[in-house]
Amino acid sequence: MAIVLIVLAVGSVVAGYAGLPSVLGGGDWFARYLEPSFGVMPAEAVAEHGLELTLMLVSIAAAAAGIAIAFYFFLWNRRAADDMAGRFGGLQTLLLNKYYVDEIYDATVVQPIRLTSEFGLWKIVDVGVIDAAVNGAGSVVAGVSGRLRRLQTGSVRAYAASVFFGVVLILGYYLWR
Repeated sequence: MAIVLIVLAVGSVVAGYAGLPSVLGGGDWFARYLEPSFGVMPAEAVAEHGLELTLMLVSIAAAAAGIAIAFYFFLWNRRAADDMAGRFGGLQTLLLNKYYVDEIYDATVVQPIRLTSEFGLWKIVDVGVIDAAVNGAGSVVAGVSGRLRRLQTGSVRAYAASVFFGVVLILGYYLWR
């Protein structure tokens, strides 16, 4: 995993040179590439090199301070990190639980979808409607076939007698009419 992170870090540094601002001697190739899509930057926005340089220095200072704090607490003075964790127990719990984002997402998104799926779609639609229709059709077929099965005996004499009586009934109907 470390090799992958190193490759990504090198790629981000190289990609950063495409947007190197003119205050640092770059030509801001990326902004020039996007000009046909977004239009030319206003002159007053380009001329603000002082603000741009100040913001760069502030972000570099914030990153350096974060790295220095991490070195102090996790490499040089691990006991200080444990003392801070003891003093700010609530904050440590909040950070260890990742601001409870997973719990909030579970309560607001996952559980409503699960309950809707389980009780609405499964128990009402699937079991109550679809399974009831399929089982009802099967019950109708089973009931009708149970009654029709009594007419089929497998005896050729019984079939011949049924045909004979059927012909007699039809002829009798036409003769008596």
